[in-house]
Amino acid sequence: MQKSVLWEVVRSLNKKEVRELNKWLQSPIHNQREDVLRLFEYLHKHQHSDAETATEKKRVWKAVFPGETYDDARLRQTMFFLLKAIEDYLVFKNSVEDKAVYWSTLAKIYRSRKLDKAYRQVHRQGLEWLQEQPLRNGYYLLHRYFLELEEYNYRLPISQNTPVNLQESADALERWFLAEKLRIACAMIAHRNVFQKINYEPGLLPESLDYVLRKDLLKEPAIAAFYYAYMAITQPNDEQYFDQLENLIHSRIECFDHPEARVLYIAAINYCVPKINQGSADYARRAFLLYRSGLETETLLENGLVSRYTFGNAVGAALRIGEYGWAEQFIEQFQHQLEERERKSIVNFNRSRIYYEKGDYDNAQRLLMRFEYDDMLLNIIAKTMLLKIYYEQTEFEAFESLLESMRIYLQRKEALDPARKTAYKNMLRMMRKLLSWNPYSKPQTERLRQLIESTHPLMEKDWLLKQIDKR
Repeated sequence: MQKSVLWEVVRSLNKKEVRELNKWLQSPIHNQREDVLRLFEYLHKHQHSDAETATEKKRVWKAVFPGETYDDARLRQTMFFLLKAIEDYLVFKNSVEDKAVYWSTLAKIYRSRKLDKAYRQVHRQGLEWLQEQPLRNGYYLLHRYFLELEEYNYRLPISQNTPVNLQESADALERWFLAEKLRIACAMIAHRNVFQKINYEPGLLPESLDYVLRKDLLKEPAIAAFYYAYMAITQPNDEQYFDQLENLIHSRIECFDHPEARVLYIAAINYCVPKINQGSADYARRAFLLYRSGLETETLLENGLVSRYTFGNAVGAALRIGEYGWAEQFIEQFQHQLEERERKSIVNFNRSRIYYEKGDYDNAQRLLMRFEYDDMLLNIIAKTMLLKIYYEQTEFEAFESLLESMRIYLQRKEALDPARKTAYKNMLRMMRKLLSWNPYSKPQTERLRQLIESTHPLMEKDWLLKQIDKR
C-alpha cells in the first residue's frame, strides 16, 4: 500500500483539504460507505508517520475492519472507492476555485438546458471577471476562446440568417495558439541547450513568426513576450528584441503567472550573460536589475525557495557593478530561502566573494578554506578566488601549488562543459605566466598583455590585465 496512488494523494493533502474531505465523505451524495470514511481517517492520521509501518496492509485492515478476518480484495475495493471520492473532491475544488473554468462550465450547462436568461447572465459575468483579471497570458486567451465558443453555440440555433461570432471565436483561438506556440518554442530551445542531442521539429513556427508581424499581434502581451524572448535567443546580435523583452518584463510582468514570468526572467538574464562575458558594463547593470526585481517580487523563487545558482548569480551580478550593500542585504534577507542542507555553505561562499571584492582578503580566505561542496563549478570558482588572493598577497608558493592542484582537478572533470574547461585552462596558463613575467621589461609586459587580450575563451581576463597595470 505504501506505493499506491491513494497513499501518495493522501500524503499531499493539507489541513484545510483534510477538513473539507471529512465533510465530503460524510455526505451521502459523495460517499455511502463507512469503511471508506474509516480508511480515510486512518490514513490522514498517519500521513506524516513512517510510511512502511503505517501502510502495512494488515495494520490498516485492523483499523478499518476491527475484529474481521483479513480480506485483501475487500481492502483493495475500499481503497478504490476512497481514491475515487478524493479525486472527485479535488476536481470539484479546482473547478470551483478556478473561476474561468467555473464560468465557462456554468455557461455551457445553462446553454445546454436552454435557460436563456441564466445563460446570458453567466456569460456576461464570465467575460467581466476575465477582463478584470491582471493576467493576459495563455490562460486568459484560452478561456476567452471558451467563452466565445459558448456564445457561438448559443447563437447558432437561434440565428440561422444573422451573423454569429465566428470571427471573434477564430481570433480568440488564433491568439491562444500563437502564444502557446511561441512559449513552447522558447522551452524547446532552453531544453535543447541542456540536452544537445535532442532535435525538435519547428512545425508551424516560421509561419507563426511571420503571421504575428503581418497581423500586428505584438500588442497582445502573451504573444509579444514569447515572441521577443524567442527572437532574442535566436538572434542575439539584434539587440532590439532584448530591449523589448526587458521593457515588457519591467512594465507588464503581472500579466503572467509565476512559472511564465520566471521563464521570461531567466530568458532575459541568459541573454545578458554572453554580453557581460564580452565586457559589457551596460548588460551587467541590466542583469542586476533583472535579478533584483525578480527576487524582490519572488518571481525567481520556486516553491518559496531560491536555488543556489540563482542565489550566487544574484550576488555576482551585484558585485560586478559595485552594489556591495545590496549583495550583503540580499544574503541576510534571502539566506533562509535556500535549502537548509546547503544554506551554510552557500552563504559562506557568497560572503567570501563580497569580502574579496571589498579587499578584505583575510576574511575571504578564512571562509574559502572551509568551503567544500559537491558542486563542481562552485568549487572551481572558490579555487579561482583563492588563486587571486594568493597572488595579490604575494603568497607565491601557495599560488603555484594551487595552480597545479587546479590543473589536475580540471583534467579529471570530464563532465565540465568543454568551452568552460578551456576558458579555465587558459586562465591557469596566463596565471602561470604572471609568475615568470618581468614587470620591469616593457617588451615582455606588452607581449603578455597582447597574449591575454587575444586568448579566447579566457576566464578572469579583466583581473589578469589589472595585475599587469598594477605592477
